[in-house]
Amino acid sequence: MFNPAPSQIAVLSVHFVGNKVADVLPDLSAAPLDLNDITREVLKNYFTSPFARLNGFETFYHSSSLEYNTCFNLAGKIFDGEMDFHKASQELAKWLYEQSGSHFIKKGEFFVVFFKDVLIDGMNVDALGMFKSENKEKFIKVGGSGNKLSLEVEEGLYVNKLDKGCLVFNMDKESGYRVLSIDNTNKGSDARYWVNDFLGLRPAADNFHHTGNAMDMARLFITQTMPEEFDVSKVNKAEYLNRSADYFKTRDQFQEEEFAQEVFVHPNLVSSFGRFKEQYERNAGTELAEEFEISAPAVKKKWSGMRSVLKLDKNFHIYIHGDTRLIENGYDEAAGKKFYKLYYDTES
Repeated sequence: MFNPAPSQIAVLSVHFVGNKVADVLPDLSAAPLDLNDITREVLKNYFTSPFARLNGFETFYHSSSLEYNTCFNLAGKIFDGEMDFHKASQELAKWLYEQSGSHFIKKGEFFVVFFKDVLIDGMNVDALGMFKSENKEKFIKVGGSGNKLSLEVEEGLYVNKLDKGCLVFNMDKESGYRVLSIDNTNKGSDARYWVNDFLGLRPAADNFHHTGNAMDMARLFITQTMPEEFDVSKVNKAEYLNRSADYFKTRDQFQEEEFAQEVFVHPNLVSSFGRFKEQYERNAGTELAEEFEISAPAVKKKWSGMRSVLKLDKNFHIYIHGDTRLIENGYDEAAGKKFYKLYYDTES
């Protein structure tokens, strides 16, 4: 986990970057900013605080070879002292501009920051931060003194919300560094230029992503493939979702064969799950881990997706997260309607 508290800004450069469609070249500054202690602390909190809530790391990636990832290369030169920091920040700004190929991308400040004393998983490392602001807020500034006051409306950055950013930690370089990224602006394809085109990131092969991938795969098998291949009622489907979720909540270690046997039980279902996993891996272009330590934060994040809800017309939603033997369904001839019968002991 990342602890932003001890982090210190060592050097900060800022440039203005828009999009290529507007045909406005990046406005590159000549030198890093001079910061006083108050400004340095405000900016540190602005840049780092949002990342304390993140759990899943990413890594730099390139389909051909990692050495072709521009941000990875420039980050390495900064960490290794092979390139002047401000010069590298200018190259990063140019690279960001080259990847900004949509007129929907707004011009904004692009900050490149070198952090010292960054605490992550109990280790003290350096980190490189890259952040872009795209949205401005209006605020009122009161000036003057005594009986003579004035009001001015100004525009600037809202320091409690980061638009886009990433932190690159100087560790695990051989696998593409450990990276945390945020994109709080548009979620459409035009907005993916930050993560996909500029940074070139993919999920790290860690327990957080192994757990999330396994839970996603199980949910898709139960909700989509299983009903197509077998006679499975919605109540039965809820039972398998509950078994699957309970496995991840009550185990420390995931073992694929054990999971399949305990959750699906029947040999035909177990075999079908195995075939589905192979197809899932082919479609995703990746190989899922067969054993890993289950990540509690990942289970918490994915838990809501494992819940089963029976939606009955527009009148009722029944959330099933317990013993499905306490649910019966049938058809009432007199009323001409289907029904569910629920058995329980106490009401709250």
